[in-house]
Amino acid sequence: MINQKGKFMKVPKEFFQYEELRQLSGDHIFYYSWLLDLKELSKKNADKYTDSNGRVFVIFTEKDALDYCNIKKSKLYRIKLKLKDLGLIDYDKQKVKKSGISTPIYVKELDLWDSQRKKSKMLDLEMPDFNGGVSNEI
Repeated sequence: MINQKGKFMKVPKEFFQYEELRQLSGDHIFYYSWLLDLKELSKKNADKYTDSNGRVFVIFTEKDALDYCNIKKSKLYRIKLKLKDLGLIDYDKQKVKKSGISTPIYVKELDLWDSQRKKSKMLDLEMPDFNGGVSNEI
């Protein structure tokens, strides 16, 4: 259980600035905001919450996510999948389901997400094919 008595959580403004993020529901935003908050705690305890590649991760068990976000299990799975598809979080699927155990969740901060999104869009621009056609290949 996370002791958060008297604390508050920030909701990033970027959720209302980027078209890709406007499609997200309040539950998506709330869950992601929890993850960002947990990431700050993980940074403070980096010795315990950093992988062998130096990446900070969070542990947010299914039970805690369901309790704190007040959502059902099926909704949690849809939220995680959508956030992963957007590139906001990354995690490996848990091989063995055990109560109270979570795989590491890597949370991408929105400024990094935005810069990677912009780079990706630039690469997606059509490049001329000097053989007379238009090609998307680089």
